[in-house]
Amino acid sequence: MKSRQLVKTAAGAVVTLGVIVLAVILSGTSPVQAQDNQEQLPAEEASEVNVGLKISPVPLNLAGRNRNLVGLGSYIVNAVSDCNSCHTGGGPPNFNYAAGGNPYFGQPQKTDPTVYLSGGQDFGPAVPPTEPGQYVGPDIISRNLTPDKTGLPEGGHTLAEFKQIMRTGIDFDHLHPTCTALLPEPTPPNCIPAPVDGSLLQVMPWPTFSHMTDHDLDAIYEYLSAIPCIEGPTDPTNPLHNDCG
Repeated sequence: MKSRQLVKTAAGAVVTLGVIVLAVILSGTSPVQAQDNQEQLPAEEASEVNVGLKISPVPLNLAGRNRNLVGLGSYIVNAVSDCNSCHTGGGPPNFNYAAGGNPYFGQPQKTDPTVYLSGGQDFGPAVPPTEPGQYVGPDIISRNLTPDKTGLPEGGHTLAEFKQIMRTGIDFDHLHPTCTALLPEPTPPNCIPAPVDGSLLQVMPWPTFSHMTDHDLDAIYEYLSAIPCIEGPTDPTNPLHNDCG
């Protein structure tokens, strides 16, 4: 009797399993796939993702992108590192804030989306003069971080290049090479005199950012890929110009 009961129970289980499998096939879904698509985040990171998505000052294109990485990247860029304060294209008196949205003037905070991360802040020369008439090189201008027409941020840099920039400070654009000879005025070269290494980005705090985790850098890159392209100066020869296509 017990053997017959076991056989009936087993047969019932097989039938039930077959019904489930058939339902899955007909619905075109997979329980395993659905579970894999549900990324479980630690509570703290989930909170940062939600804050990041909320505070982004520009609309985000999430199509084909990891929503959680975009949110975390926004949190790092906008709530932790304040990248826009250096990479804004805005000028005085509000710089990165919109007119009427400058909190330093007691106004409700609002970032100007039209110049967001488009570059253009002038930090002066990398080498301070030590004697009158000394050539100190060109002013260091912050770069445009928005995506170009290819969808890649920072003027078309890949994720691998972005990580190399953040960890080593390498300037793939070679805007300010180290001077090999001092050319006479009134047209000084666009080089930076030694001991500054012109192959490295100046002013940008990449030595600090170099300690960020791969996950953090992935998130920043994903966020920068999701923001709108801003062309910046219309002159294509200007290093801040970004071709939005």
